[in-house]
Amino acid sequence: MKLALTQFSLKRPWLIIISVIALVVAFAVQFPSVSFDNDPENMLSPHEPVRIFHHEVKDRYALYDFVIVGVVNEVNPNGVFNVETLNRVDHLTQQLLHLQKNSDGLPEIVIPARADQPEQRTVYDLSPQAWWPRLLGKVFNHNPNDLFDDQGNSVIVEREMMAPSVVDNIKQADLGSLKLEYLMENPPQTEEEARAIAEDAMGNPLYRGTLVSEDRRAVCLYIPIIAKPYSYNVATLVHKLTADWPQEDQVLITGLPVAEDTFGVEMLVQMATSAPLAGLAIFLLMWLFFRNASLIIAPMLVAIVSVVCAMGLLIGLGYDVHIMSSMIAIFLMPIAVADSVHILSEFYDSYHRFGNKKDTIYYVISHLFKPMLYTSLTTIAGFGSLAFTPIPPVEVFGFHVAFGVAVAWVLSMTFIPAYIMVMIPEEKLARAHLEQPHGESTSVLSPLLAGMGRLSFSHGRSVLIVTVLLLAGAGYGISTINVNDNPVKWFTRGHDIRVADEILNHHFGGTYTAYLTFAEVRPDACNREQKRELVRQRVEERFGTQFPQGVARIKAKLAELKVNQHTVAGCDVHKCFHELFLEAQQIDTQIMAGWNQLADEINYMNPDGLTREKLAANLQPMADQVGKELAIVLDRLPAGDELQGYPLMDAALQICDEHTRKSFASYILELEAEVSAPPFKQPEMLRYIEGLQQALADGGLVGKSTSAVDALKKAAYELSYVAPPSDADSTEVASYQQRNQTNFSVPETASAVGQVFVQLEGMKKKDSLFHMVTRDYREANVWIQLKSGDNKDMEQVVAQVEDYMQNNPPPVPLKNRWAGLTYLNVVWQDKMVNGMLSSLAGSFVVVLVMMVLLFRSVVWGVLAMVPLTVTISLIYGLIGLAGKDYDMPVAVLSSLTLGLSVDFAIHFLQRARELYRKSGDWPESCKAMFKEPARAITRNAITISVGFTPLLLAPLVPYKTVGFFLATIMAVSWLASLVILPALLTVFKGIVFREDVLDEDV
Repeated sequence: MKLALTQFSLKRPWLIIISVIALVVAFAVQFPSVSFDNDPENMLSPHEPVRIFHHEVKDRYALYDFVIVGVVNEVNPNGVFNVETLNRVDHLTQQLLHLQKNSDGLPEIVIPARADQPEQRTVYDLSPQAWWPRLLGKVFNHNPNDLFDDQGNSVIVEREMMAPSVVDNIKQADLGSLKLEYLMENPPQTEEEARAIAEDAMGNPLYRGTLVSEDRRAVCLYIPIIAKPYSYNVATLVHKLTADWPQEDQVLITGLPVAEDTFGVEMLVQMATSAPLAGLAIFLLMWLFFRNASLIIAPMLVAIVSVVCAMGLLIGLGYDVHIMSSMIAIFLMPIAVADSVHILSEFYDSYHRFGNKKDTIYYVISHLFKPMLYTSLTTIAGFGSLAFTPIPPVEVFGFHVAFGVAVAWVLSMTFIPAYIMVMIPEEKLARAHLEQPHGESTSVLSPLLAGMGRLSFSHGRSVLIVTVLLLAGAGYGISTINVNDNPVKWFTRGHDIRVADEILNHHFGGTYTAYLTFAEVRPDACNREQKRELVRQRVEERFGTQFPQGVARIKAKLAELKVNQHTVAGCDVHKCFHELFLEAQQIDTQIMAGWNQLADEINYMNPDGLTREKLAANLQPMADQVGKELAIVLDRLPAGDELQGYPLMDAALQICDEHTRKSFASYILELEAEVSAPPFKQPEMLRYIEGLQQALADGGLVGKSTSAVDALKKAAYELSYVAPPSDADSTEVASYQQRNQTNFSVPETASAVGQVFVQLEGMKKKDSLFHMVTRDYREANVWIQLKSGDNKDMEQVVAQVEDYMQNNPPPVPLKNRWAGLTYLNVVWQDKMVNGMLSSLAGSFVVVLVMMVLLFRSVVWGVLAMVPLTVTISLIYGLIGLAGKDYDMPVAVLSSLTLGLSVDFAIHFLQRARELYRKSGDWPESCKAMFKEPARAITRNAITISVGFTPLLLAPLVPYKTVGFFLATIMAVSWLASLVILPALLTVFKGIVFREDVLDEDV
């Protein structure tokens, strides 16, 4: 029954071959509808809450993904703030702002006419010149000139671009108002103008460390785009526009969107080159083994058909080819030939016994069927386990690789026999260099394998002791593993993206973006008692000492409002404050009347010869009406004739003003503005955000944070700025500077905050403020810039915020949430790692059960898991000891380790058990094991290892990682199967070779 497929293939080989051709055609016709997805954000489900919130934040604050273009000048003494560089930056900005699509679909820059120059039109073709990249672009449907949406509009969001030419210069126009101008309203014509732009930029906390570097050596342009997949093309356009710039103005492009999109484009190139190179390497290696081209074409066809079927199914089901699924071909090529190599190796070694290919095939598959079935099933289980991870592209990858492995097994059982029957003449096999009779082998592997067998048999205990020591060291290494990833580190160190990332993060606050948002926990709560208590406390603090009667009346009114409306705010806070205001006006009328009357009398006195004594005499007739107020004035005026005339009058009026300014009615209006102000117009809340930003800066991981507080402080400073007189000495200048600097702060009252925000809302670049706060000022957004995109750094920043908020509760209960690409990467990579670990654990149990079922023995089932356990332990121990991060490619390797490591063990144990049943002598069986069986296992290990070696030449680090660690996995699992397993069988032969176990059917 188990050989029914093979028997049918031997009887109807042409039918099998035609069926395979039809299968290939059926899946290949799906390829033209292929679509690609380069966005790592899609590692998360569209329904993932953090992803949904990320897009809500982008919509709420009008945020876009952006391409970061840095211009660095290390040569000019003034850095980038020289006339030539700033003019180039302005010209580049204007070019990007005036991008259009011409009639041929190509990008065209149209610079409008000015007084000094006519309209300029320049068409650019961004297609590569070399034929190979151009061909790949056609195959993968990548159009480098795709810089426009469906309506033909530029994908660059012009109104949101950040560049010196298009950001507001927050400067004073007149006292109490701001200028409506850009930071670089016009490109400078003189060095003095360039320096003025530098001073304005460095004096603005919104731009220092973000738009311009603090060392003045670099400037950044932030180019917002409607979607991340356009970032690579935008970067290509910028390179084209700056190709003729002098070397001293170094143009660098980075940012997560362009890094991720660039990786996606280069990934497609890698997919188109690595799989064919892997196939070539496998072909050459099998030629070295078998010296028969027509024979080794069969496993190559199995690999190709498996890849076509897996990718065709993926495309046919409507899935995009993602970063993960791009590796399907390179993973399947070596794995798909595994069973074929076992068959060919046994066929190569056994043909001389039968001299007939049909009988040889039947013999080979009859004793390889079960181990090949179970090795394929374990590999399918390893990759199939990925279908249960919470990462959609990983699920798709795991399922389709598992499908490809299943196809490869079926083809190995059917197509390989059919191919040999049809395509390989008996005469050719007879002439081939086959294994010599009497067990004498010409293979160069034979002496090595025989020596390994003797070592394992003779020094079994020593082998096991060394294994235990290695596992102990691996355990320590595993304990030091650092789970971390960074998409920019997917490129090699010399790659343009890595170079730009390193240089720009040195000059600026950081190119990695996250958004920290705040909102009230209960935005609709009235806080009735809190508001009533706030009004009571503030009135008592302000007037309690001087006007206790007035304070008592306000308290009484508050109590009345509480009884009448159950709250000071009630259902209408403004109505309650109106009643308080009316009460306050009555208090002012009674309390302030004397002061107003006294001030009027003093104001109309004749200052000539006026002394303190005359002032008192003139006011004495009013003593009955203003006796108390008069006593206060006379008590505070200097005794004697120190002050006379106008100075005396001014001093007396100032005392009166101090009291008349303390109006109950005016203060109630201030309190109304404060109490009814939204949270992010309240000074206490804004100072809280300011404190959090400072704490993050002190933490060392955040290079720069930007919020509405920074804009508020800068605007408040400019609105109240007073320039020192031109003839002021250094002391006076310092005094003016100190006074101005005190205004670089959050205003004291909510009404003052509101007035400053009104000025900012009316700046030349509309709505810039609302990237940092909602229009109703009830929610706020802090732009966090990190110098590193490592997951561990982002996680530490999140922890710092949580610690700060726990140790420093905000004035009003707040909830904070994160968004931004850097944070999204943390979420999906954390889900992937945890998903991989859980799927590995589950698959380990499944494979163990399969091994117990295969060998009908718990003991032999556990033995089969030893190479897998040793391999996984040593590989991940090595990762920990080497300091290699546990990242995406390393996590994916766990599934491959599961399938391939147990593959060799199954073949070894099944053949060892078979041979022992025939001979009944373990030493003899062990010696026989290191002939044909060991050669087949070794050839397979070498074939798979060599199949992955082209990855070592890849320009992308994940591919290099996969290539290196797969070669290591093969080496370790091969050694574990051929050294540790025979040592275990030798040391514990009394247990493993019991008759009650061996009597079971294998």
